[in-house]
Amino acid sequence: MSYTVRAEWDESGWWVVTVPAIPGAITQCRRLDQVPVDAAEVIEIQTGKHVDPAEIDVQWWVPGEAGNAAERAAKLRQEAALLVEQATEEGRRAVHRLRQAGFSYRDIGGMTGMSYQRAQQIGSCRSGR
Repeated sequence: MSYTVRAEWDESGWWVVTVPAIPGAITQCRRLDQVPVDAAEVIEIQTGKHVDPAEIDVQWWVPGEAGNAAERAAKLRQEAALLVEQATEEGRRAVHRLRQAGFSYRDIGGMTGMSYQRAQQIGSCRSGR
């Protein structure tokens, strides 16, 4: 079973961690990366069930503009990762279609913004999706 925990930054320099699904389940950590392990411990203490820290979904909160800036940065990174994935897939399709149309790998690289070596590597794969 997975759990969602809320980690709130406190002025004292600690993350205060609560488990909304378990009343009274609270702990604190110095660093955000410690939250899953510490939350799993408090859940086990409260419920008697072992929880893998990998099953802990951490939702953090930092007050003010610092928190807003971190949220914006995280959101933009997620969007960028999705765009990279889409560009990679479209690049594969383009290489195969351009190759079928008779273009050289050097020209394909120039048109798609990848090296000709990468275009050739992609072109040597069989799937043209």
